[in-house]
Amino acid sequence: MAVMDPGFMMGSMGSAVGEKLTRAMERACVERKPLILFTASGGARMQEAILSLMQMAKTSVALRRMHECGVLFVSVITHPTTGGVSASFASLGDIIIAEPGAMFGFAGRRVVEQTMRQKLPDDFQTAEFNLKHGMVDKVVHRKQMRDALAAIVRIHTARGGPMPTELDFEKPIAELQNKIAELKSFMEKNGLDLQGELRKLEERLEELTETTYANLTAWQRVQLARQIGRPTTLDYIKGMCDEFLELHGDRHFADDPTIVGGIGLVAGHPVTVIGHQKGRDTKENIRRNFGMANPEGYRKALRLMRQAEKFGRPVVFFIDTPGAYAGMSAEERGQSVAIAENLLEMAGLRTPTVSIVTGEGGSGGALGLGITDRIFMLDYAWYSVIAPESAAAILWKDSKLGPKAAEVMRLTAADLLDLGIVDGVIAEPRGGAQKDPKAMVQMVRDKVVETLRELSQISIDELLAARYHKYRDMGEYIERQ
Repeated sequence: MAVMDPGFMMGSMGSAVGEKLTRAMERACVERKPLILFTASGGARMQEAILSLMQMAKTSVALRRMHECGVLFVSVITHPTTGGVSASFASLGDIIIAEPGAMFGFAGRRVVEQTMRQKLPDDFQTAEFNLKHGMVDKVVHRKQMRDALAAIVRIHTARGGPMPTELDFEKPIAELQNKIAELKSFMEKNGLDLQGELRKLEERLEELTETTYANLTAWQRVQLARQIGRPTTLDYIKGMCDEFLELHGDRHFADDPTIVGGIGLVAGHPVTVIGHQKGRDTKENIRRNFGMANPEGYRKALRLMRQAEKFGRPVVFFIDTPGAYAGMSAEERGQSVAIAENLLEMAGLRTPTVSIVTGEGGSGGALGLGITDRIFMLDYAWYSVIAPESAAAILWKDSKLGPKAAEVMRLTAADLLDLGIVDGVIAEPRGGAQKDPKAMVQMVRDKVVETLRELSQISIDELLAARYHKYRDMGEYIERQ
């Protein structure tokens, strides 16, 4: 652990500070122990001129070596952290935590206002401002800092051993369920024994339920995949991880709440978990942008993937999106580039990866988290190049023909298993995951643990070779002479 002291020349970084920090980084590398650094500094020390500037370079090359050693670096931002310190090691933590209200930025408020003649918001450069703009992972009060840091180290160093509403086609089932409930209430209220009638209704319900869900159309599966009550990524994380720390921000622009991610323990093993997050109601869906991620969401995922690779943590992805956000702001910030960079990174990520399509798998927005060693789909999920309604609007100029498009697009779990796109289908509780979320989460957890155990027995080079051939062989065709 290293702590900067603002009591001496405002914690400015000169040659002695740079040397001490570099030694701490080198020691962490030798001892293979995490480095936690508390920063408090006005920046590089002007009195030492060019030598103070070069401490930014010195600490950065030391951090690069730490990165290559696979040692965890946690940067804790206290008030203030500015200038050359913020523009070097303080911003390079694998995980960055800031204290509430801590000033964290390159040029101070007064400098910006006087030189740029700009009116700045009241929270400019505060920890909260930086959290909103994707520059820090969490804001933690000093009273909770010990527990937060302990959780990070505990998760990182762990080494374990091996509201639902019915759809149209569901209404007959719901009506029969209501009749059974009414009959039970009538029997109890009037002291009558109508067990024979009750048994007949229950048998009819069992038969109707079995028939309905055994013969779902592709469109009906699409509808089920969109049900509000289905477990979300955060539900799977809660049920799958013994402990979890959510991390925030892309370190470029903002934190996108549509994609959540962090580090956790699954069966005692540290893993990175990343996934699309939809809302439970209209208010939350608006905040989560209805599961449609912006570029900063994909860049946050990319940052977490690279962190997982550095520390050899497997990555589990949860996919549930109608597609990437297609607004002008997303285009201005490079939506295509963000997704493309993820695809390239996942293709060569040197750690085991698993993805699960839990609901909607809409186009490149889904694939942006989907190039993995193993791909699974929930039984009622869908995955395709475009949503059925959008396909119908393009092909037949009528989005109402979505049901027709769904039938010809081969987008169900069974279709994709037949095409060799996915490696397996995870059964859902009858009627869909929303009927029994707890059971669904447990089934997914079991599949994840089983798959990670299998992948852990394969060398990274073999995984990468298999991953290449897996995707290389998709979409083969026959050449005619």
